[in-house]
Amino acid sequence: MKIADETLQSIGRALRDGAALAFVHGSLKAGYLEFFPNQPIDRLVDQALDELAASQAAGLDGQQLLGVADRLVKQTFRGGDRSFWFNQVYHRYKTELKPAAEFEQLVGLIAGRRVLDYGCGSGYLANRLAQGGYTVLTTDVLDYRFPEAQHLPFVRLASPAERPYPAGSAETALVQAVLHHVNPPDLPQVIRGLSQMAATVLIKEDTYDLPADLPGLAETLARQPLLRAFLALPRETQFQALVLIDFFANVLAQGVSEMNLPFGFKPVSEWQTLLAANGLPVRRVLPVGFEPGRMHKSCHVWLICGQGLAQGRDA
Repeated sequence: MKIADETLQSIGRALRDGAALAFVHGSLKAGYLEFFPNQPIDRLVDQALDELAASQAAGLDGQQLLGVADRLVKQTFRGGDRSFWFNQVYHRYKTELKPAAEFEQLVGLIAGRRVLDYGCGSGYLANRLAQGGYTVLTTDVLDYRFPEAQHLPFVRLASPAERPYPAGSAETALVQAVLHHVNPPDLPQVIRGLSQMAATVLIKEDTYDLPADLPGLAETLARQPLLRAFLALPRETQFQALVLIDFFANVLAQGVSEMNLPFGFKPVSEWQTLLAANGLPVRRVLPVGFEPGRMHKSCHVWLICGQGLAQGRDA
């Protein structure tokens, strides 16, 4: 397992934030219990987070953290062992349940029929979109697509700043939980490339410190006790919780240790400024928060950007 030293230091600091760690304990269990009602998921989450936290109790120690994470992936989550109960359920979630839920959410937001899935990951959402009648292009810096998605056009990015398709290739670009994985110096070029490839860009991001007057937030808060608890935390603690959720979901549960993790989370206002400065004005923000039906819940918003916007329903 290879994880950059700077990333390990960031994770170590988050593990030493007791309030962030306690929140992530609860949020992970809330997400997992929707899918593992008859399995010892509480024990698995507690074991993983307790071992990670213990590795940093005496001070930041990147190599000790790396060793614990490697052991958890191999022994606790049994990466690659499809017969293990966690991997059986998680595989069905990633390949069937999550793509189906995302498809239902997106059909009211996508403009046109040509879609670019930017940062397509496993490719199951792209495949579900193609099954739904969309023409789908895919791209990512890593290629870990499942076989069912490998028939779709794919460009592996040599760097995040590369523009994988010509201008105007898609009517809508879909960018889900991708931009916080891009190194900050590359972000402006990535955003400008997205603005050129598609007229509408739908960006879903983990965020924090949501403004109280954000349209739709009051209704989402009323439905989501996890979101209320998250926003009651100090601003820095919210950020640290996002770091742990991102690390747990990508490296431990999914086993993608090559994932770039600069943890570039930003408040909504910072995203709005950065996107507008690089050709993608944000026309609408949808606070969807800690959504039901998501295994790894986080404080999510949709940033609907560009000129050719869909007249869709709320996500």
